[in-house]
Amino acid sequence: MPKETNKNKQGNNDQYLIGYLRKLRRLNEFDVDVPQADIKEVIKNPRQYALDFVELEFAKAVPKFVKAYKEGFTFGKKNK
Repeated sequence: MPKETNKNKQGNNDQYLIGYLRKLRRLNEFDVDVPQADIKEVIKNPRQYALDFVELEFAKAVPKFVKAYKEGFTFGKKNK
């Protein structure tokens, strides 16, 4: 069986890169939900309101972070 030529290998790498970038674009889409709270409670403790907001958004994004890591790892293995 003939060895893969550099041109064919480059073409495969380009296809992997295009696919990887498309997946990353989808993973980078975030919908931010601002928690609704009584303004008096927010004014009373704005730091806690902000911490709750960040914690909620981070928890929602963790699966995307994990998927992006796995996609990057797969992409790196295919382009050795």
